[in-house]
Amino acid sequence: MTQLINWGITFYMPGAFGTAVMAETGWSAVVTFSGLTVAMLVMGLVSPLTGLFMARAGGRTMMMAGTLCISGGCLLMALTHSAAMWIAAWVLTGAGMRFALYDAAFALLVAMAGVHARRSISLVTLLGGLASAVFWPVGAALLRITDWRHAVFIYAGAGLVSLLFLCAVPSNGRPALPVAAPSDAGEGRATENRRTMISGFWYATLIALLSFVSTSVSTHFPQILAAYGMPALAGMLWGAGQVGARLLDVVSGARISALRLNLITGIALPLCFLTGLAGHFTPAATAVFVLGYGAVNGLSTVVKAALPLTLFGSEHYARKTGILLSPAFFLAALAPSAYAFLLERAGIPGTLLVSVVLGLLVTMVSVILWLRHPDPVTLKTSCIRKL
Repeated sequence: MTQLINWGITFYMPGAFGTAVMAETGWSAVVTFSGLTVAMLVMGLVSPLTGLFMARAGGRTMMMAGTLCISGGCLLMALTHSAAMWIAAWVLTGAGMRFALYDAAFALLVAMAGVHARRSISLVTLLGGLASAVFWPVGAALLRITDWRHAVFIYAGAGLVSLLFLCAVPSNGRPALPVAAPSDAGEGRATENRRTMISGFWYATLIALLSFVSTSVSTHFPQILAAYGMPALAGMLWGAGQVGARLLDVVSGARISALRLNLITGIALPLCFLTGLAGHFTPAATAVFVLGYGAVNGLSTVVKAALPLTLFGSEHYARKTGILLSPAFFLAALAPSAYAFLLERAGIPGTLLVSVVLGLLVTMVSVILWLRHPDPVTLKTSCIRKL
């Protein structure tokens, strides 16, 4: 519930109220929507602090502090009449987003359940994935009965409701202190640290690429649909694909390993964009692209959360992900502008072709991680065959 609410009142808020904000304030679209870009930059800056925050105060306290920042940011937005204060409100909201959205929730779940947190992570992403489907209509309904300022004030109140849900979460979400290794294992530790560092580099690269593509396509999706002559309602296929893929993961009991799921999404991503290129010839290809990309995008969130459990274990999850996810937030902040430039210069086909190339890079990194960390199921099968 906290993810459903907090995503709805932050990431999806500009889409619901942006036009009304511009009409009332006279601000340009650049000023109005740059708030979310600023928030993502702030998320990247504060991300390395999440591990320290959790170690000192615990995961629930961190998420409660983040939710208070989000509510405070919404309150400031509702009261501001200057562009400078609007951006300042998004700075506060951005800090809250990093301490209260998915990545913080995943770290809390891992601190509580360790390596057994995978299924809980899938359940959280399932409900959180409905945020746009719930809050876009809610935002539209609010604008029919009041102005955007009162609507955002109501969003601030929704953040406080989210805070009440967090009160029901156990307070023991504090990472365990690392156990000192024997002194005679120095060489083994050095080798393991080197292996972990290399895997961390590939994980950070993977998530940065996925975040760049996801944020870019999400921002300009209505424009892509319009270029193919598809109604905006067709965007519901994206949501159906996203929630459907996560639901299948939950129903399966999250039995597919994170490495295998990462490999599947890495291979499917460029295939989705190739299908999108065929949209000029048949609307069916566009529909398959929207549905398929929604599914890949939905599963990539699960991969982002579950893969560090396989690569690094649960002991240092919050600290490592806090550092390794920073580049992804910075790239996500630049993504909308980069794709706007691409769309202007290369059009829809050229933009999708660049997306295919980026997708192939994701495939390459996914294969590298698969080879560096063989799936336990694959290893077991190999051992049985040898025996």
